[in-house]
Amino acid sequence: MDKLNTIVAGLIAGLIGPWIGALAFYLVMFNHKPLLTFIDVIQGSNSAQSSLISVSLIFNLAFFFLALNKDWYQAARGVIFGVFVYAPFVIYFKYVA
Repeated sequence: MDKLNTIVAGLIAGLIGPWIGALAFYLVMFNHKPLLTFIDVIQGSNSAQSSLISVSLIFNLAFFFLALNKDWYQAARGVIFGVFVYAPFVIYFKYVA
């Protein structure tokens, strides 16, 4: 299992995690509406896009703390790097667009 203790594995988890978080957000908050309606709501508002990305990034905490618990410090660094990849999108949708 130490093969997963790489920055690349952590980066992949850090990039996939927010997508899983967005899906979880949809299932919890919008499960009574079709997926296309949810997508339309998100696309219609820059504030909603920024909020969704921010909430979805919280899902990366699970991967980060799992890596720390297993003493996979390289993987934890990769997860943090994945969060930094998404940060410009949050800033853009929140302050620029």
